[in-house]
Parts: sequence; C-alpha cells; structure tokens
Amino acid sequence: MDAIAKTAYYCCGVRAADAASANPICGDHLAQRFMTPEAREVFRNFETLSNPNASNVTRHRIIDDWLRRRLAETPDLRVVILGAGFDTRAYRLTGGRWLELDQPALIATKNAALPASESPNPLVRTGIDFAKQSLSDVLRDWSEDRPAVVVMEGVSMYLSQDQLLATLAALRQHFPRHTLMCDLMTAQFVRRYSGAVRQRISDLGGQFAALVDDPASAIVAAGCRQTERVSMIARASELGALKIPRFLLNTVLRSLRDGYCAYQFETVG
Repeated sequence: MDAIAKTAYYCCGVRAADAASANPICGDHLAQRFMTPEAREVFRNFETLSNPNASNVTRHRIIDDWLRRRLAETPDLRVVILGAGFDTRAYRLTGGRWLELDQPALIATKNAALPASESPNPLVRTGIDFAKQSLSDVLRDWSEDRPAVVVMEGVSMYLSQDQLLATLAALRQHFPRHTLMCDLMTAQFVRRYSGAVRQRISDLGGQFAALVDDPASAIVAAGCRQTERVSMIARASELGALKIPRFLLNTVLRSLRDGYCAYQFETVG
C-alpha cells in the first residue's frame, strides 16, 4: 500500500481506540480486525493527537448518522464509498447496496481480514489505481439513474482542484441523482490547527493538495447544491469528545468551529 493508503491505518486506529473506550463516539467494533502490527506501527505516530483524533472519529459518526437516516428511507439505496480505506459501514448499518473503491493492495488487505461475503448487506469491493485508471471507466459497470449516495471521507485534502472536478464529473456521469457526503477543510483551519497531524501524514509520505479558502465553492460551481453542513469540532464538543465551551466556539473560536465540516451536496439539473 502506498503512503496515502497507509493513512487509512490512522483512521482505522482512531475508530478501534474509540470502540474500546468507555464511551464510544462511533463504536466501530470491526476496526480492530485491521489492526495488524503494521497498522499499530502507523497509528503510534498519531495516538497522542487527542484533538485531531476526536474530530476524526466524530467525522465518521456524522456520516454514519446521515447514512442511517437515508437507509431508513430507502433500504436498497446504492452507497458508493470512494477511497473506502477500512470502512465497515456495510457491516454495521442496516440496508444499502454497497460499492467500495480503493487501491488494489488495500482492497486485498481488507478482503483478507474482513471478507465481503461476511457483509449482511450486498457489498462489492473494487480496486482502482487512482494514478493510472479513470474513475469514470471503473464506475461504468455500476451506472444507474436512481438516487444514490457517494461518501468521500478523508479524501478531498489529497485532491487538486482539477482532480476534484474530474471526480465530480465522473460521479455525475454515472450517478446523476447522487448525494455527495464529504469533509472539507479551509486553508485557515489547516494553518491554525492542523499542523501536527498533517506533518505526521507527510512524514509517512502523504502529499496534500494546495490549500483553498472556500473548498465548498468548487463543488457548488460544478453543479451541486449544498444541503447540509455540520461542524466537526462543534459536534465533537456536543458528543463529549472535545472539551470546548460552546460560547468560545461561537465567538473567538469560530474559525475552529467552521473551518472543518462535514457536507452534503445534491446534484442539480
């Protein structure tokens, strides 16, 4: 697995530690299945970063809650996890027809630890070399003109604006009625609050895209309508994962509150 794929061990380690805690935020009891010696070695670089880890597991919880709501309404909903990493939602949530895409080496590692055949919901995993293969080509066999959800979690910070637009175009082509669930971080938030975690990811070999002041604007300009936004930091505070008084988040720490959020976008037209 390359450097970006290995960062999936960081997110998995956060969820595994959360599940083992006294008061889980996300409760991903399957994350531990992937915590190999290599995974634990990667996670040791991050396990002391309590605030970024709290926002990371809160991000997963927010999207879990959104998906539960959508699946309750549409049990056979197509759910596409783009850059799936060690996501286990197909096993933990009720309903959905699941398609997971990530690098072939990561998919092989994942299948060995948690086979798709064990999922209680229909699940297909597909390897894709993002550097060499066209996302549109890979998605061609899965096209459908029905409501769908695409989850792009922990992905956008690695995509240039051109790569993001190409991704959005491919999704729109093959899932013209999809909802995009993703996380976006402002340049100001990165500069003020994300130095430590980004440095550790860079040390692993991860390469971030250029910072953007208004990351949601490119998605809106590409023909999507923003329908929901939830502050990762404010939600983490509500859940007790971060101890930050609400009055501070609403005043002097608004750049912290609003700089990293989970978003939903609907395709338009």
